[in-house]
Amino acid sequence: MKRTIILSAVLTMTVMASAQSNIEQLFSSLDAREDKSLLSKNHYEDDTDNPTTFCHYTEITMSKSAFGKLDESFFKTFSSEKDAYKIYRKTPSEANEQEINVPYGSQNEYSVVFGSHAGHNYLVDFFRDEKDSHKRHAYAIAWYAKGEDVIIMRYHIYGDDPARVSKQHVITYNGNQIIDNNGFVVTGLENLEPTVNNDIDFMKRFGTLRASFASTRLPGSELTRTAIVLKIVDLCKKHHQLLTNNERTTCDKSLVELIKNNSYNDPFIVGMLEEARIALKK
Repeated sequence: MKRTIILSAVLTMTVMASAQSNIEQLFSSLDAREDKSLLSKNHYEDDTDNPTTFCHYTEITMSKSAFGKLDESFFKTFSSEKDAYKIYRKTPSEANEQEINVPYGSQNEYSVVFGSHAGHNYLVDFFRDEKDSHKRHAYAIAWYAKGEDVIIMRYHIYGDDPARVSKQHVITYNGNQIIDNNGFVVTGLENLEPTVNNDIDFMKRFGTLRASFASTRLPGSELTRTAIVLKIVDLCKKHHQLLTNNERTTCDKSLVELIKNNSYNDPFIVGMLEEARIALKK
């Protein structure tokens, strides 16, 4: 009986690893396609050599005709419920009015929201980290039609499972850490902001803040949006001189897009984003 139980456990882990491997192969195949164009790419990691949390994001586009030639099993690469401990689906065949928030970061201070766009399709799978029961991998792919093209976004997010760790949300304001713990705000933690020494550091930090701000849409997240936009202003004012002209232009276009998509019409948020644009031009 003991041997049977051990064998069963080994087989379960093999299936789970295989499911993850298949998704990673799917992502690699997307990167290798010659009929796609890269739109944007952002890799956040808290540590380059041994990250404890990360968010790897890539956005590509291809024509509808090229997308239509993909095998029907392409998106079925994402595992069934028996392989992943949690799944989220929003496709033409699986309607879903709910959104799902996937946090990451050293204190789960960042997050990506899936399911917020009515015209987008989403597949999200969660897998436990076999080496750390408090960690989990989240793989997600989203796609939607835009004119004659299809936009495809894929994510690999790794970090603490919020169901197994303290539900604290950490943001930074004026260089100080603020913990928003279920509505109670506490200050006094040491500053854990990443160091910005060059333009690559700037772009990684800016990209992470931009993605975090864009994905913070849930009601009651005003404090978080305000903290993120102040981080953006602080980054642009202190380190704008590190950027090349092209990087400066890219950041400015991103800020314009954030202003354009600010559905809350918050004058403070808009004013701060404009302040960041002014700082970039100095």
